[in-house]
Amino acid sequence: MNTLREELHELIDRLPESQVAPILALVRESTPAEDGGQNWPLPDFVGALSSGKGDLGARSGEILRAEMGREAE
Repeated sequence: MNTLREELHELIDRLPESQVAPILALVRESTPAEDGGQNWPLPDFVGALSSGKGDLGARSGEILRAEMGREAE
């Protein structure tokens, strides 16, 4: 195995469980199916919980202020 593949394997092994599904979806998009046919179909739920803005619990105050029209303290 070449060094790039080895590095990829090591990085994947270190991923937190919450990041596995989104990364798997990206890899599947880029990889042909094993039978050489169409790309892997993605399940409907992939990416459903990804807001792209980090932990919503940690940002709850910011979100509430924005919804209520108040400035950050």
